[in-house]
Amino acid sequence: MPDAPEAPQPPAWREVQPNNPPQSPGLPPQPGYPPPQGAPYGYYQQQPYAVAQPGNGLGVAGGVCGIVAVVLCWIPFVDYLSIVLGALAIIFGALGIRHSNAHGGGSKGMAITGLVTGIVALVISILFLAVIYTAVTSINISGGGLGG
Repeated sequence: MPDAPEAPQPPAWREVQPNNPPQSPGLPPQPGYPPPQGAPYGYYQQQPYAVAQPGNGLGVAGGVCGIVAVVLCWIPFVDYLSIVLGALAIIFGALGIRHSNAHGGGSKGMAITGLVTGIVALVISILFLAVIYTAVTSINISGGGLGG
């Protein structure tokens, strides 16, 4: 049968097919389509992903403990808790600064905040307790108690 037409050949790989619509510039290229004309430089290059900085949980814990300690150091009966939180903030802040210097990453500012606010809260709490203690003992010594 020499008069029979030959079967059409399938299109070659990456060859544009005539019945397919063109690609829009905002979409990634699809197999079988050429890149759009006039695409900006680097349009088809794979963009690298941003690498997350290593965390510094000790620095964040020191910052939070220090801020809470500064807030609580002005309340008379909660002042003891502020001493504990201030000491923890100093410890966690110092360890967080050391971790940030050794490994890099973020939260070094939070670690410094924890160290500074821990020192401030500890000093204010101790001074506040000393003032309250001297006031209470001077009242008891002078005989100004309620018993008469």
